[in-house]
Amino acid sequence: MADIFWYFLKLGWLAFGGPVGQIGLMHLQVVERQKWIDEEEFLRALNFVHVLPGPEALQLAIYIGYRKGGYAGGALAGVLFILPGFITLTALAYIYVHYGKTPQVLGVLWGFRPVGLALLLAALVRISRATLKGPLQIGLALAAFLLFAFGHVPFLIVLIGCGLAYLGWRRMAPAAAAIALLLPGRAEAAGAAAQRVLDISWFFLKVGLFSFGGAYAVLPYIREGSVATHGWITDREMIDALALGETTPGPLISIGIFVGYLAGQGRGVPWLGATAATFWLFLPSFVFVLGAARHMDWLIAKPGVKEFLRGVTSGVVGLMFAISIPLAQVAFMPSGSIDWITIALGLAAFAALTFWKWRLNVVAVVLGGGALGLIRAFAPAIFGGPP
Repeated sequence: MADIFWYFLKLGWLAFGGPVGQIGLMHLQVVERQKWIDEEEFLRALNFVHVLPGPEALQLAIYIGYRKGGYAGGALAGVLFILPGFITLTALAYIYVHYGKTPQVLGVLWGFRPVGLALLLAALVRISRATLKGPLQIGLALAAFLLFAFGHVPFLIVLIGCGLAYLGWRRMAPAAAAIALLLPGRAEAAGAAAQRVLDISWFFLKVGLFSFGGAYAVLPYIREGSVATHGWITDREMIDALALGETTPGPLISIGIFVGYLAGQGRGVPWLGATAATFWLFLPSFVFVLGAARHMDWLIAKPGVKEFLRGVTSGVVGLMFAISIPLAQVAFMPSGSIDWITIALGLAAFAALTFWKWRLNVVAVVLGGGALGLIRAFAPAIFGGPP
């Protein structure tokens, strides 16, 4: 337990750069150096967490802790992995709420927003390349975009429908599911702080249960619920949450902590909102991994699981494109008219993240955008000042 405590405490504070880097750090330590598990089991565990909803790096940490120290070890590893993100994001949310109107912070946020959008578009390019391998998957992505953006079909219905369509096409057999049970409920407006915390808890439990395909994949659902349905935050705050989430350790889906803080702020309970969002967002990952770890090999080999997830991921591409449109309006037209400096910064960040031979670290790109925004805030004569 001491080994688990010290390693995952350190890993939690170093877990920048998304799941690929986080998983690489775990492989280096637990397979090559400490030899807690061997290469074959590590790869099987990686396949296992890929078929579960939730952030795969967190779930892999829980599994490794389970193999090293049983259920208590798995729980400890998972808590330590997300703890730094909770601390840093709640602190940033406090600064955002209380000091977000100062010229310096406004300048930094101006620089963050186009970079945050560039991160989303770069992820969209990567996922599209890896996912859209044929006409069926391209068609599912297009259908998901149209249904979500113009048909206003709920997020979960779109994704589950894409998964079942792909599975049915591949198996040439009808597929059905109790989709109506998964419809996201629309909470009634509530003035009480207790009701707001309950709404936050229920919403983020659903996010945790249905977050297939990684953090970027679930961004459309977080935006649909927190912006469009409940009205807890604005699109501008959503894109700020995305950029700030990239500069903090832990899974990117931890931006839910930031959203929970702002949602709670609306009823005077920001810390309760952040805590409730954290608990319910990550609870499914602990339950799924610790509950299914003994049956890992059976689950990986289950017929239809991978086909369903391929269809879901195709739908994710369409949903990500759908939410990029309103977020682009916030980032590039902050005052109602096009800001060409913002567009240039966004394009530069997108190129650095996608096409440049030596791709820059994500955190460096985000912080660079913030630094340029701060310079613009102090040099309005040169740049015209942040809009």
